[in-house]
Amino acid sequence: DASVSIVESCISDFKDITLLHATGFGKKNALKEAILQSKSELILTTDADCIPENTWVETISNFQSEFTSDLLVCPVGINDGNNSTAFSKLQQLEFSSLVASGAGAVGIRKPILCNGANLAFTKKAWLKSQKDLHAELISGDDVFLLLSIKKRGGIIRYVKSKEAFVYTSAASTLKTFVHQRQRWTSKSSAYTDSDIIFTALIVFGVSLVQVCLLFFSFFSVNFLISFGIVTFLKFLTDFVFFKTIKSFFLPTLSSGYVFLLSVIYPFYTVYVAISGMFEGRAKW
Repeated sequence: DASVSIVESCISDFKDITLLHATGFGKKNALKEAILQSKSELILTTDADCIPENTWVETISNFQSEFTSDLLVCPVGINDGNNSTAFSKLQQLEFSSLVASGAGAVGIRKPILCNGANLAFTKKAWLKSQKDLHAELISGDDVFLLLSIKKRGGIIRYVKSKEAFVYTSAASTLKTFVHQRQRWTSKSSAYTDSDIIFTALIVFGVSLVQVCLLFFSFFSVNFLISFGIVTFLKFLTDFVFFKTIKSFFLPTLSSGYVFLLSVIYPFYTVYVAISGMFEGRAKW
């Protein structure tokens, strides 16, 4: 892409920018080379397809100055502006549920999720965790760092500030979306953290029950009734959850989209969970 030329065009305006050309391959290696060469105490990461708020760096830096931490989990949102479609709105809901769940887990001191699209950590903490980052896996630079810091009792906080947001766009096609989720799932076999395993089993278990109930409903109407009850209860739970996080994570909230996501989610979850585990070495 045009990342190199964009950075080069900014160097004249921002004298402290250093453009590094990685000698190795892949995102994890690029991060490693940059972090090792950095002279900064605090490292901020984002992705090439993200747009941060104007005061992103200042907000996170001020938070770290007041609440010294080893790792700061920061908010990420999907924002397609006036180009929103039904597909992008569903992605916004699904993604918000992941990000908000990760924030809540940090809040109860059982962190399980974070996103390298908006993450801050000290160089000292990263160096201590370097051996736990699973260099053999193409992704997971964010969650493996979080789990390593958590394991040794490091300080992990969530930056709940609108000014700390970065925004990305929704996947343009269903294939791209599923491939991204399969890539996330492909590293799950390397997780040993009990909190993340328990949460994953609960989410997968509920989804699998819904799928099985619908399948068996072809043989008995009782299973169809059970599927309807479980799906409705899940919709109510989801709606209350989304109402709770709306003011911070969601600019708009439609009960229709929440219901549609509640119906689609179990089938998508079961498919991605199973197919992701058989993807082998995921490709970017």
